[in-house]
Amino acid sequence: MEKMEAVVFTEANKFEMRELTLKDMGPHDISVRTLVTAVSPGTERWILKGKHAGTRFPCVPGYHRIGIVEKCGGRVKDLHPGDIVYGGGGGWQEDLFSMWGAHCSYSVEDAAGCRFISSFLPDKAELETTVFTMASAVGYKGIRFLEIKGGEKILIIGAGFIGLCAAQLAVLKNAFPVFMETNSDRIAFAKELGFRAWNPGDKGFDRAMKEFAPEGTDAIYDTAGVAPAVDIAVKYAGRWSRLLLQAQYFDRNNAIDIDGIKMKEMTIKTTCGVDSGDWDSAFTEIRKRRLRIDSLITHRFLSAECLRGYEMLLEGKPFNLGIVFFWDRDLIERHSQTTGR
Repeated sequence: MEKMEAVVFTEANKFEMRELTLKDMGPHDISVRTLVTAVSPGTERWILKGKHAGTRFPCVPGYHRIGIVEKCGGRVKDLHPGDIVYGGGGGWQEDLFSMWGAHCSYSVEDAAGCRFISSFLPDKAELETTVFTMASAVGYKGIRFLEIKGGEKILIIGAGFIGLCAAQLAVLKNAFPVFMETNSDRIAFAKELGFRAWNPGDKGFDRAMKEFAPEGTDAIYDTAGVAPAVDIAVKYAGRWSRLLLQAQYFDRNNAIDIDGIKMKEMTIKTTCGVDSGDWDSAFTEIRKRRLRIDSLITHRFLSAECLRGYEMLLEGKPFNLGIVFFWDRDLIERHSQTTGR
């Protein structure tokens, strides 16, 4: 029986690498050798802590994955060996749950769950940026749902990966994003990228916000899921503005102040997951380098070292944002040297 290596969250706050047995291929399945995967900083942290909705242990995490097709089932018509695909994870015979299951060296999965990327191997830079398409698409959907227009001022709660993607996409629409963030490292990182970012606990926050948007912001985009932070942000919202709640809201002891939102007659919007069009649009923006994912990648590891990435994710130290795992670096490096890219 064929084997694969996979990241396994054994219980809350614990993780390891395990050898798993691949499931048998069916007529609609493809076998895929993993090239690169990426950590979703928010979702995977919450899964690891056991707080994400539906989390069950032990499980294989992750939903960012690019691989190369090696075999196709008899009824697979649209994919061929050698194709590069974007997919979640595959199946295994052990009694493990799938929290999308992307972080594995090899997979057997339904071809319908994969997206065709290319008939040839992209270079290393394109692989490590486009692997973040799913998280980037979350930011794309958020900006789309908020109907951001040129000249508008948007307050983004949380300068994490999705927030920084959303800010870039807002700028592409000629809007003006600003961050509300309590983590000093994230504030510094956002400023290095050219964005304004302030801590609501600082004395100058009120003045900075009123100078930024004297009539109040046109939109608030919440990526943090902290009710008190939303309440603070609403104080700086303009009348008839929009509020997007896109985070996970785990703290049942703290509720968002709906009266504050009601008094300004704000429109509340929510999103969950991404649509196909959002994925396609985010992928295009990344490939055109209008959405600069390269600037958000802070750490790269070989698959044999990827547990170090989860140590950083769990502890929050050193500062980390985009984390990439290379599962077949030799193939990628040989291709990059051959193409000169």
